[in-house]
Amino acid sequence: TGANSGIGAESVKALIDAGCYVVLCARDESAAERALLDMEAPTGRARVQRLDLADLTSVKAACDEIAAKEGRVSLLLNNAGVMATPQLQTAQGFELQIGTNHLGHFAMPRLLLPLIEDDGRVVTVAATAPPMGSIDTRDLSFSRGRKYSPWGAYGQSKAANILFAKGLADELKAAGSNILSVSLHPGVIRTPLWRHGNRALTWVLHKFILDKDVPQGASTSHYACLADSLPAGAYLSDCSVATPNEACEDVDGSARRALWALS
Repeated sequence: TGANSGIGAESVKALIDAGCYVVLCARDESAAERALLDMEAPTGRARVQRLDLADLTSVKAACDEIAAKEGRVSLLLNNAGVMATPQLQTAQGFELQIGTNHLGHFAMPRLLLPLIEDDGRVVTVAATAPPMGSIDTRDLSFSRGRKYSPWGAYGQSKAANILFAKGLADELKAAGSNILSVSLHPGVIRTPLWRHGNRALTWVLHKFILDKDVPQGASTSHYACLADSLPAGAYLSDCSVATPNEACEDVDGSARRALWALS
């Protein structure tokens, strides 16, 4: 998902180079087609699929089309995301960041699971889930009086990505499936994701904090997709298993169970 720019496009190139046939899921089909042309993808090795993660009707339609055209899935890379947006809503009325970054990426694997091969993978691009982002299952969409902040909502959605990957791993294990679910932090990267940020803050980040270019940022995604053996539910950073913050580590599993049930 989010395959037409940034680390998504870089991941498409790497997966094609690794021998995969890739479905580029993107909200803007023409942008995805241009991205395919720019990367000079071999004929018959990739196609574009319209997908708007902020509309669950679009998610369902995309999954139905993948089922009809491909019929099976080896790997699902949940890469798309929005960051620090104004307070907006998805088509179904969820807060935009939790709706796009988490709920869209929660629905898609659930719909595609019957197509995923038994040794397949679901890889979810998360982040460090900064302390300013905490998951409140009583008011996930900031619709019941909880004060909205763009970065707080973003942090919540990224924490949800990590907990989703762990929760999916639990569910798959309980079902006796060998499908692997992991999440990752790509690093702090200069990509179009920053377009909604405060200009002064964005300048400071670009000048002093952003620590990776796009190919470097995509490398942990490639590792998560292709490494021979990874622990179920693992959180990865810099191409190795890492430990997220305490809330996302979720040692007793209560946070991911609560989020899973609500989602």
